[in-house]
Amino acid sequence: VKPAATMGVDAVDASNSCIPCTYPLTFQSLPLPTASRGEPVFLDGDGGRLNDNDDTKVPLVMYAWGKLIVVREINLSDNKTSNTFFTSSTHTGPSGDPSTSGFVYRGHTAPVTSARFNPAGTYVASGDSRGKLRIWAYDHEEHLPRLEIQLLAGPIRDISWDFEGKRLVVVGDGMQSPESAKVIMWDTGVKCGDLGAHARKKGSSCAFRPCRPMRIATGGAEDASVFFHKGPPFQRIVGDGVVSEKCHERGAVHSLRYNKDGSMLASVGTDGGVCFYEGKGMGLITRMKKVHKSSIFSCAWNRGGTHLLTCGADGYVRLLDAQAGAVVDEWDVATLQSGEKGEKVPIGAMLLGCTFVKGDAPVAVGYNGQISLLPAAANGANEPRIITGHQAPISAMTFGSTGTNTLYTADTDGVIVEWDGATGASRGRVSNVDEEDRDITGKVHAGATATSLAFCAANDGGNGTLYSAGWDDFVRTTHGRSCDGKLKMNAQPNAMTCGTNLVVVVTVEGLVLIRDEQAVSELIPLPYAATAACLSKDDSILFVSGNNCNIYIYNVSSSRAGNPLEESHVIKGGHLKPVQSLSLSPDGTKLAAADLRDVCIYDTTDYSNVVSKGRWCFHTQRIGCLAWSPDGSVIASGGNDDNIFLWCPAKKTKRVHYRFAHRGGVTGLSFVGSNAIEGGGDWMLVSAGADGCVNWWNVEEDAKTKFGF
Repeated sequence: VKPAATMGVDAVDASNSCIPCTYPLTFQSLPLPTASRGEPVFLDGDGGRLNDNDDTKVPLVMYAWGKLIVVREINLSDNKTSNTFFTSSTHTGPSGDPSTSGFVYRGHTAPVTSARFNPAGTYVASGDSRGKLRIWAYDHEEHLPRLEIQLLAGPIRDISWDFEGKRLVVVGDGMQSPESAKVIMWDTGVKCGDLGAHARKKGSSCAFRPCRPMRIATGGAEDASVFFHKGPPFQRIVGDGVVSEKCHERGAVHSLRYNKDGSMLASVGTDGGVCFYEGKGMGLITRMKKVHKSSIFSCAWNRGGTHLLTCGADGYVRLLDAQAGAVVDEWDVATLQSGEKGEKVPIGAMLLGCTFVKGDAPVAVGYNGQISLLPAAANGANEPRIITGHQAPISAMTFGSTGTNTLYTADTDGVIVEWDGATGASRGRVSNVDEEDRDITGKVHAGATATSLAFCAANDGGNGTLYSAGWDDFVRTTHGRSCDGKLKMNAQPNAMTCGTNLVVVVTVEGLVLIRDEQAVSELIPLPYAATAACLSKDDSILFVSGNNCNIYIYNVSSSRAGNPLEESHVIKGGHLKPVQSLSLSPDGTKLAAADLRDVCIYDTTDYSNVVSKGRWCFHTQRIGCLAWSPDGSVIASGGNDDNIFLWCPAKKTKRVHYRFAHRGGVTGLSFVGSNAIEGGGDWMLVSAGADGCVNWWNVEEDAKTKFGF
């Protein structure tokens, strides 16, 4: 086996647990935590000694997004212009390479339900909804697994390491098996005790005392009880008259946490109360009733172990003094996100998770996934900040006006996000002006998939208009981050393209033309089912692909009554499968078309083949997006096979291949080019995918080396 320092690209690629560190990925905009109503969202802000005690590394918070584990860097200073994607990062990532703002681990095959750093910060233990536990290296470039074991019959709900990093306790749903909690050795999976089973074999939380003598506490999901255990080997403590198991009034014990020195244990639950226990003897010290008006879903201790952070469904985050048993600070996150105080807490603002990063900076997450950075002495902030993004797979992407560094993405929930293309920071979600977002979920298309985005820069005095098409059968128009118009479609829109002033919407029954935010044609029926479209810059030529594997070329004329399209040519026999994406080169002389496997290039003067089928045929699934470099010398393709390829019409036998670019497929692809304010974006490729990530790739060196520029 080769040492890690000398591993080649192929050896690194083989792990498939992350994007290989040898690839020119410079920045990642990461997805938000996955949330389910009424269930806690796990957040781990304790990066361990390796991360929290290293000044070259920024604060980390770890959470789950579907089957992925996201380790996000939290910029507490709010200095969004300190690092752009055109320069290398000044701090390091998990394996010592320049950081890309975070890390996404992709080793699970089921939705992730919990993950925790070990005390050193070198390994992570993560569990999923099928009861499988994985322990994998965080500080290694391949993030190799140390242990993978089927631990519980149902979902794993919580994980806790001991202070030595040698044992860990796992709780969850035991289903038909006799155990809902297990304590094992970290490297072998061997049990080191028998833990008590909660009612109906359902556990919700656990905590390992961070010192000797060792203690384990587990919380029930339905019996409002906390079970205590001593060891090793561990066994439940019962009947001594000191242990306090029934301190909560009802429901679930959602979170159990020991403070840093192990002198105190805190529990929170459905009854809205907080209980403090003596760390060693496990007797009740104090019980605070109704700290929150409704369920408390999470709690976390500060670094000093003196204050406890809690969050609940009432939309509040509160800081408690454990010794005094009093609330010393609170933040109304629900009002912060909604902008006004309401009688009821919006569903999106119900807080399901909280933690401290770097020991003393409070962070909270709500049902809508948005991350709230709360002001505290540790981060020097006076105002709270909201980090937004996507909770669902990204389905479309487009750039805004030239020279504005503006990027838009849309997802399968109908949420549209505006990004700063220079820093990767999210500027905010697009909101409907005339439709009240009572839930604060930001769904522009009423929860339906937004299938495509198109930006016309000439429609609003240079500021431009963003068009979004969704499966709610509307095409909506947005200015800035305000969606203030919509056009009803008579058929479901699946794709969209624009030139300078004209927008063409592809529906399941035909085409609709839009100009100046108004439909300028009725639904134009076609004798085939359209699959993709592309419009020339001067709005005069429209290319449409059909399910019959042909590509149709139309002349567009506004003077024609009724149907403004006149068929001028048909490309037949160029593809063996229906074309899924079309893209015109910047100078308009070449047309790129991609199907389920092939990428073909046509000369637009006579529509002859520049690159024919069977030449660029290395994708294995649907190719959903194509993008030309600003000079037209390179074209990039992204597919549902997770791959991105770079091709060069002048060097037809050569290619650049980036594997594992996006788990679930690549759904958006574009070169930055003139969209950058200060230039320098000609070789910066931006991709979006079904993993909720937006990635920035500096492909200049790879392209010039491979193609000989």
